[in-house]
Amino acid sequence: MEGIFMQLALQYAQLKTSITRVLQIPHTYMDVPVSVEEIAGYLYCTERNVKILIRKMSEMGWIVWTPGRGRGHRSAIRFLVAAEDLLLAEAKVLVEQGNLNNAMSLFHMEGLDGGVIDRFLAWLGSYFGYRGNCESGNPETLRLPMQFRVLTLDPVDILFSRDLHFVKQAFDTLLYYNPLCGCLEPGLAHEWACNDNATVWTFYLRKRVRFHHGREMTADDVVFSFNRLRSLGTEYSPNRWLLRSVREIRAVDRLTVRLELDAPNYMLPHYVSSYQAAIVPADVYSASKVADASMLPVGTGPFRIARHDTGGLTLEAFEDYYKECAHLDRIELLYVPDNVSDRRWQQLNFQMGKLNHYKQPAPAHWYKKEVMMLGSSTLVFNFRKKGPQQELKFRQAIQLILNRSGLIKELGLYHARPAADFLPPESPTAEPEDHQPERAKELLRECGYEGESITMIFTLKNRPHAEWIQSCCQAVGIGVVLKEYTFEQMTKVPLLLEADVIIGGVVADDDEARCLIEVYKVGNLAVRTYATDEQRLVFDETIAAIEAEPDAQERLQRIRGMQDLISDNYAVLFLLHTTQQLVYSPHLQGIAFNTLGWFDFKNIWFRSDSMEE
Repeated sequence: MEGIFMQLALQYAQLKTSITRVLQIPHTYMDVPVSVEEIAGYLYCTERNVKILIRKMSEMGWIVWTPGRGRGHRSAIRFLVAAEDLLLAEAKVLVEQGNLNNAMSLFHMEGLDGGVIDRFLAWLGSYFGYRGNCESGNPETLRLPMQFRVLTLDPVDILFSRDLHFVKQAFDTLLYYNPLCGCLEPGLAHEWACNDNATVWTFYLRKRVRFHHGREMTADDVVFSFNRLRSLGTEYSPNRWLLRSVREIRAVDRLTVRLELDAPNYMLPHYVSSYQAAIVPADVYSASKVADASMLPVGTGPFRIARHDTGGLTLEAFEDYYKECAHLDRIELLYVPDNVSDRRWQQLNFQMGKLNHYKQPAPAHWYKKEVMMLGSSTLVFNFRKKGPQQELKFRQAIQLILNRSGLIKELGLYHARPAADFLPPESPTAEPEDHQPERAKELLRECGYEGESITMIFTLKNRPHAEWIQSCCQAVGIGVVLKEYTFEQMTKVPLLLEADVIIGGVVADDDEARCLIEVYKVGNLAVRTYATDEQRLVFDETIAAIEAEPDAQERLQRIRGMQDLISDNYAVLFLLHTTQQLVYSPHLQGIAFNTLGWFDFKNIWFRSDSMEE
C-alpha cells in the first residue's frame, strides 16, 4: 500500500511541475485548463490510466478536477498541495526504512523548489544521533551518516581503512595490539609461545568463545581461517603476505594451534593480531557460501552485522561476546548519496559526525576531539611502465613544484600539514622547499624531457589535490592527464599499471611496525605494485632480515629506515598528513578516536544527565 501511495505522490509531483514549467505560470493554486490527452503526455501513460489517477488524486484531496462540458470546452485542474511537501513526507518514510539513497532521488525532479532539499537535510540532521531509552526497554540506537561505502567486510580482502574499521566491530583476532602500551595482549588466544629461534609458534585459545551464529570457536576454525588467508585470491591479494612464511598450520588439540615457519619470524604475533587475520567460522566461510554476495559476516566480535547493502550498514550488539559487551544496542549507518554537495554535507546537524569545524562550527557546548592520522597522502611513480617518470630528475622536478603549503591554503585544508615521511613528526618541522619552478625546469631540461604527458589516477576525494598537482605541473611544461578511479578500481592491479603516477595514501593502524611493513608487502598497494622486480626483491630480503631480529626496538628502527629505499630515489613523494576531527553531544560518553580516524563503537554510551556547558 505504501508503494502505491508513493507512486501516486510522484505522479502528482511530475504532473504539477510539468504543467507549471510548460505553461510558464508562477503558481498552480488556480484552475488550469488541460485535457486528459495532455496529462497522458506529461505522465507517459494511457488516457484510461489518467482518468484513474485523477480520481485517486481527487479522493486524496490533492486536486480539484473540473471536467469540460460540451465540444470545445477544456477541463480544468487545480492543485491544492505543494508537490515538495508530498515528496518530503515520502522521503522521510524511505529514510526510516533505511534507504537514504532512494529518499534523495525523489528530489531530482525538474521544476521542484530547490529549498526542499535543505528542508529535508534539516530534518535528516534531527533523525541522526541517539535514539531510545534504556528504562523504557527500547533499543538504544545511534544513527550516523556515511559518505563513502564499505567495499567489503571479509577480513581477507580488507585494503582500505574504512572497511577495516567495520571489520574490527564484527571480528576478533588471536592477539590484540594495545597502542597505549605499545604491546601485544591476549585476544582469542589467552597465551602464546615460540621456540628458541621463532620458527614454531603455539597459541592457546580461550574456552567458550562463541561466533555470532552460536557455535563455539575451536582450533579448527583458526586453522581454517589462516589457511584461507594464505590461499584465497591471487598473488595480488592484499593480505596473503601475512602468513607467507608459514609452512604448516595444525590443531594440536581442540584449543591449541601450532604454526611452523620456514624461517625465524619475531613479527608473527604482530601479523596474527592484524584484523585481516581475524578468525571466521569454518562452517560458514566455505567457498560455496562465501560466493553468496548477500551473506552477512559472521565473527566473534562485539557487534554482529544485521544489514549490509547499498543503503547502509546496521550493527547489533552481540550478547554472547566473550569480553565486556557493547553499551549501545544498535548502530545504524546510512549512506549519504554522492550527489550531496560538500556544503550540504557540512550543514547536516548530526548528534555526532566528522565535520570541518573551520567551515561549519560545532555548537558551543558540544565536545571536540582531534587525532593526527598515522599516515600520509602520497604520489607514487610507476616503474613498471615506460615514460618520463622513469627519470630521477623528472621525479625530482615534480617534488620541487608541489607547493604543499600553497595546496593547504588554496583548498582550505586547515586540518593538514606538509609531509616528508609516512608518519607525522613528533614535533613541528620546517616548511619544505617545494616551490622552485625555475629549478624544476632546469631538471626537466637536464633529463631530456620532451613534453610527454603523464597519466595520474586518484579517487573522488583526492580530485582537488589532483587538479592542484596538474596545475603545478602545467606551469613548468608537464602535461598531466587526470583519470578518476573508484575505490574498487584502485584495488585492481592491471588498472593501476595503466597509470604513470597515483595519488594515494597510507593510513596506519595502531601497530606502526606491522603497518609500515605492509606498505612494502601488499600486492595491490602502489608502493609494491609500481616497484620493479629488483626493488620488490630488496623489499622482501630487508623485511626477512627484520623479522629474524629478536629485539623489538631494533626491528622498529630498521622498519622506519626502509623508507630510504623509496625516498632516496624519489619513487614516492609524500604530500600531506591530516587530522581527523569529531564533534559530538556531551550526552555521548566513551568516545575515543583510533588512528584510523574512527571511534570504537563498543565503548559508546548515552548519559541522560550530562550537563551542557
